[in-house]
Amino acid sequence: MRRWSAVIVLGLTIFMTTVDMSIVTLALPAMGQTFRQTDEAMSAVLLSYLIPSTLLLIPSGLVVTRWQPLPTFLGAIGGFAGASVLCALAPSFELLLIGRALQGTIGALLGTQGLPVVAAVIKPQERGRAMGILGAMGPLGAITGPGIGGLLLSTWGWPVIFLINVPVSLLAAGLALYSLRRVTLSTTRVSGLDQMRSLLGQRRFLAVSLTLLAFSSASGALSYLLPFALQDIHHLNSALAGLTLLVPSLGMAVMGPLGGYLVDRCGVRLLMPVGWMVTLLGLLALLLVIATPTSVFNLDWRLLLIGLGNSVAYIPLLTLLMSVGPRSTLGSASALSGVTRQLGFTCGPLLVSVLWSWQIAASSAERMRSSMLLLIGLVLVGFISTLIAVRGLSSSQLSIPDSAKEPASSGQL
Repeated sequence: MRRWSAVIVLGLTIFMTTVDMSIVTLALPAMGQTFRQTDEAMSAVLLSYLIPSTLLLIPSGLVVTRWQPLPTFLGAIGGFAGASVLCALAPSFELLLIGRALQGTIGALLGTQGLPVVAAVIKPQERGRAMGILGAMGPLGAITGPGIGGLLLSTWGWPVIFLINVPVSLLAAGLALYSLRRVTLSTTRVSGLDQMRSLLGQRRFLAVSLTLLAFSSASGALSYLLPFALQDIHHLNSALAGLTLLVPSLGMAVMGPLGGYLVDRCGVRLLMPVGWMVTLLGLLALLLVIATPTSVFNLDWRLLLIGLGNSVAYIPLLTLLMSVGPRSTLGSASALSGVTRQLGFTCGPLLVSVLWSWQIAASSAERMRSSMLLLIGLVLVGFISTLIAVRGLSSSQLSIPDSAKEPASSGQL
C-alpha cells in the first residue's frame, strides 16, 4: 500500500504543475491588466517558468539520487508552495517574474524526482501500471486545467490560481511523510559525468532516447499545426477548436492506467511497436481529412486514435527508460529524458515552421498535407528506433540492476 501511495503523491505533483501551467496561460490577460503590461510583455510570465525548469533538468537529475527522496521532496514541494504565495501576493510585475522563476527552478527538481522514485519502489512486474498512472497525470492536468482555471478566475480572480497550490502541496507533503520515509535510491557516490557516460554508452538507452525524441517532436508538431487547421480550414470557432485540441490528451489520460496494466501483462517488447502502429494509423486517417472541411466528429475520432496510440507507446517507453541503467543512474536517466522531451517539443514546431517557410506560395491545404507527412516520418523514425530498443529484450532486463554496493532492497517499501 505504501509504495502505491508514493506513486499517487508523485503523480499529484505532475498533475499540479501541469494544471498550474494551463491556468497561468488562461490568466495572462487578467494579470496584464493588474500590472498594466502589454500582451507581449506577459509572455515573460511563461518564459520565466519554462527557462529554469528546462535548463535545470540535468543538474536536478544529478542530485536526486544523491539526496534522500523524502527531505528532497518536502523541501521542493514546500518551496513550490512558497513561490506560489509570492506570485499571488506580488505587488509588482518584477516580483511576479521572480516568483515564477522560483517555481520553475523547483519544478525541475519535482519533475525529475518522480520517475526514479517510482521505478525504485515499485516491483518490476508492476512498474508498467505505475508508469501508466504517472503518464496519465500530465494529459489529465491539460484537460482539467482550463475548466478549473476558468472557475477560479471567474470567482476569485487570478491570485487564487497560485494560492490553490498551497493546499495541494500540503496534501502531497502529508502523503510523502507516509510513503517516502524509508526510500533510498542509491548508496553509492557516482559522479554525475560518470552516470551520464554510463547511460549514453548503452545502445538500448540511445535507441529509447531517439524514440522519445521522435515522440515528443511529433506531439509538439501536431499541437502547433492543429490550431491553424481547425480555424483556417475547418472554420471552427475558438471554443470548439479548444475542445477539439484536448481530444488527444483525453485519449492519453484514459489509456494511461490501462496501458500500464497491458505493459505488465504483455510486456514492453510487444506494446511499444503496437502503440506506434496505432499512432501511425491515426495520423494516416487524419491526413485524409486535414486539408478539407469536415465534421468535428470526423476529426475527433482520428485525434482520439492518435492519443490512444501515443499512450500505448509512451507508457512502455517510460518503463524501459527507467530500467536500462543501474539504480545510481536513475536520476540522470530521468533528467536526460526530460531534456530530450523538451527538445522534441521545441523541434517539432520548429520543423513545421521551416517547412512552411519553404512553401510560401502554397495553399493552407498543401501546407497541412506536407506537415502531416512530416509527422508520419517522425513516427516512422520512432517505430524503427523502438524495434532497435526492444531487440533481444527479456522481462528480466526490466528490473533495475544493482551494483554490489547497492542492495536490491534499497528502494523497496
